[in-house]
Formats: sequence, C-alpha cells, structure tokens
Amino acid sequence: MFKKRIWLGIILSAILLVFSISGFTAYYKYTQESGTDFYVGTDDKADALEDTNEIRQILDDLGNLLGHSKRDNLYPKDGTTGGYLGRLNFGVDASKPAVPVVNDVYLATDTVKVYRCFVAGNWVQVYPIVEVDPTVDTDAEIKAILVDEVTKTGDFTAGRMAIINNASGIIEQGTNTDTDVADAVTKKHTQNTDTQFDFYNALGSDNTYSGEVDTQPVGESVGFGNLLYFNWTDKEWKLADADAAATMPGLRIALESKTDGQTCLMLVKGYIRDDDNFQFGGSMVYASTVPGAVNYLAPTDAGDQVQRVGVAKSADILFFDPSIDVGEI
Repeated sequence: MFKKRIWLGIILSAILLVFSISGFTAYYKYTQESGTDFYVGTDDKADALEDTNEIRQILDDLGNLLGHSKRDNLYPKDGTTGGYLGRLNFGVDASKPAVPVVNDVYLATDTVKVYRCFVAGNWVQVYPIVEVDPTVDTDAEIKAILVDEVTKTGDFTAGRMAIINNASGIIEQGTNTDTDVADAVTKKHTQNTDTQFDFYNALGSDNTYSGEVDTQPVGESVGFGNLLYFNWTDKEWKLADADAAATMPGLRIALESKTDGQTCLMLVKGYIRDDDNFQFGGSMVYASTVPGAVNYLAPTDAGDQVQRVGVAKSADILFFDPSIDVGEI
C-alpha cells in the first residue's frame, strides 16, 4: 500500500509538471531576425520583440551616422541586399590609412575631425565643415583650408594642370603642363607661325567670303560685293564712289543685300568671291568711279580719287585690305 502511494505521488508530480509548462508549448518563430529553429515562448514574445526593435533602432542610428545601413526595410538573414557598414577607423589625424576604400570612416582622436571615403583612395573631411573668412583668415590660413577641403583623385605630378571631372566634380590631373600653357599663350600673342590667324579659306562657290566681319546700318540699297564708305552726317554706310572725295574712302564691302536703315553684314578684311561683279585683269584693285564697284584699273580723270582696296587673287577673288590713304588726280 505504501508503495502504491509512492507511485501515485510520482504520477501526480509528473502530471503537475506537464501542466506547469503548458504555457510554453506555443512558440513564436522569428524568421527575419534569426536563423532556423530559433523560438521564443509566448509569454516572452512582447519582451523579445521590444529587444529586437531596440537592436534595429541602434543599427538604423549607426547606419545613418555612417551614411548607409544594411537595413532597407527588410533585414536580410543572408545579407544579400541592402548596404553595408564600412570600416570605422580611429587614431591620430596623421595616421589615417593611406588608401581607404569607399565608405570607410576615420575618427581623428587628436582633433575633432571626421573623414569619410567617397572615392577609393581619398579621404574627405566631413566634420567640421571649414569655411574661409577673408576678413579674418590670413592668406596662409585660407590656402591651408582650401587645400584641406579639395577632393582629388590619384597622385599629382608637379607642373601638371589640374582639371575638374564634370561627372564627379573631383579635381584630376590634366595632360598639359604649365609649360605647355605658357608656350601656347606666347605663340598666340607673338603670332608664331603655327598659331597665326589665316584669313584664307578656299572659296569654292560664288558670293562667299572669309575673314573679319562687322555689322552696321546702311543708308541706301546695297548688295553683295559693294564697296562702302562711312557717311559722317547720317552715321550710316553708303556706296563708295571715286568721283568725289565726299564719298570716299571705301572701307567695307557688303556681304548681303540690304536697304536704307537696315543693318548689314560687312567684310572688314579678308577674302571675298563675286563672280558677277569682279572681273579682275591685274593684281592691284582700286575703288571705282561706278558707285559701289571695284576695278583693277585706277581712275584717270581729273578730280577722281585713287584708293587701293586690295589685291586680286584671281579674276573673281579679292583679298580686301583697304588703305585709308586717298589721292586725288
């Protein structure tokens, strides 16, 4: 009888034990935040969720601090999506890694500076933002600030010109040197043979030109190839006429047909081809006694004005380079 009571007590104890843990028979499975077969009892679900969200918030805050986060609304177990946390380095400012990788961050322990790598191999100071104040900073201080703020890529060679990459906004090393630039400027201003301005272009068709041009109002009807003088009274350009000094000298050639009061494109100096109006038979070309015309024959009558206006290159092509000197017969 005593033994039966003992067995009965054991059985009852086992039953009570089963019922006492029945609250843990329903489990909540976390498939996002954990691996397979990770379970939390029902009573602890709220606490576990709160702890998980706390970790999420810490991760978000850290991601925002570094400018990127592994979380993109769905935290992946396998880490195949989202961003990543770069290497966080710290130490004295002068000991920054020489070749950082993109998204690396460096906290300087001997200053308040924080650096971040946006382009492989280059640090950019992201804190504090330094501004130049020309009313306070010395030239040396301004130079130091600007040098510190410049983002460049690659190693620079002394004497090379710096260029800005339009796509990235980063300063890069150009192919030209300061010597190349100085040489080009010198040639441009000394009219060296390899940078001289050439007025001549092959004039392959009628009514074409090449050279220095101007746009001015005309005081009467003009056409392509007409020689013009400046009328001081009307402040307009009109047809030059070698018959009288008042209608000379011819200093422009019309390059289009215009009427009184209209602005006209004019040749100041250069080449012009006119198959209809130019019929040259000699090299020197003069203002004509026919209004607006030019001729390879100089005027010969008493009182006529003699002005050379250029050199004939062919029967219908004139190099227009008018003289301001006029002689009277």
